[in-house]
Amino acid sequence: MGSVLVRQYRESGYILLFDRENGIMLRVPTEDKEPYWNVRGPELLDISITNYCEKGCSFCYRSSNTEGKHISLPEYEKVIMQAEAVGVTQVALGGGNPNQHPQFVEILRMTRAHNIIPSFTTNGQYMMDYIYDAAKEYCGAVAISWYEPYGVAINAVEQCYARGIKVNIHYLLNQESLKAASYLLRYENQLLSKVSAVVFLSYKPNNNANTLCLRDNCEMDEFLSVVREYRGCKLGFDSCMISFLAKIGDDISPESLDFCEAGRFSAFISETCMLYPCSFMNDNGDDGIDLSQISLVHGWQHGSSFIKIRERLSLPSRQRQPIAACGLCNQYNMCRGGCPEFPINRCREG
Repeated sequence: MGSVLVRQYRESGYILLFDRENGIMLRVPTEDKEPYWNVRGPELLDISITNYCEKGCSFCYRSSNTEGKHISLPEYEKVIMQAEAVGVTQVALGGGNPNQHPQFVEILRMTRAHNIIPSFTTNGQYMMDYIYDAAKEYCGAVAISWYEPYGVAINAVEQCYARGIKVNIHYLLNQESLKAASYLLRYENQLLSKVSAVVFLSYKPNNNANTLCLRDNCEMDEFLSVVREYRGCKLGFDSCMISFLAKIGDDISPESLDFCEAGRFSAFISETCMLYPCSFMNDNGDDGIDLSQISLVHGWQHGSSFIKIRERLSLPSRQRQPIAACGLCNQYNMCRGGCPEFPINRCREG
């Protein structure tokens, strides 16, 4: 089947199809129910290889700065070897600004050498020629964070496009950026013709103000209307947006939707080699699993935080912040109550 990877997870009740060339993934149930989690291990790892960043953005949920730590190459190699063993197909490298890791190219090469497709998200700074060359050789895609001033991001998009590198825009969506997001989709046709997708990431109040959280209001309705009508590049959303996407669920292919995958199909590893179900739990007072002491597969299968988040997502009554309406909602099977960690969902009580 060429570039397509096929795996059967009998214990999890599905067959995985993954196209290593274009990143398309499909889970085909082998039982009379949708796959809920991969018992064997994560399919995707989000790894922060550094918390170093020079921008100092006020909205950064990791509070990244110039004192940020880099993961060491031996630590990364240990992680990636375990990832290969449990069947991880993709690694999303982040930070901080990951391309400023002093051994970034070796990290990309090493990831590929262990049969895993790397991608990374950059703020666009310090994207040197050798970084673009390595991205072209090793990466499935490069994501450019989109925020003002836009010149650095636009240059990175154009550089990737000119070199034939698959490039996405990552857009942090909060209450103040909704109108600008609508403008981007409506009027930036020339720029968006150069990207594979715009991926909208829901704002989380981690080390930041709750006032910027998305709300179910006229601005959101306008944005969703633009999304519904848009016919340019592909649009994607992180699973934290699922409760809002339920409003236009009839216009979205069911096969392209899934609720929170944290602890079910994906996990996060920090630059200090701590394992969490989700990257936003790293700075939210949750206990991580020390991968210097416990293996990736053991943490995935038996870690208390992983067990708890899978339980929270299985029934409305187990949500950390229960919403009574979930039990009666005809959209519950689509969103499962939304994000189980933060009060960022459309159907918040009160």
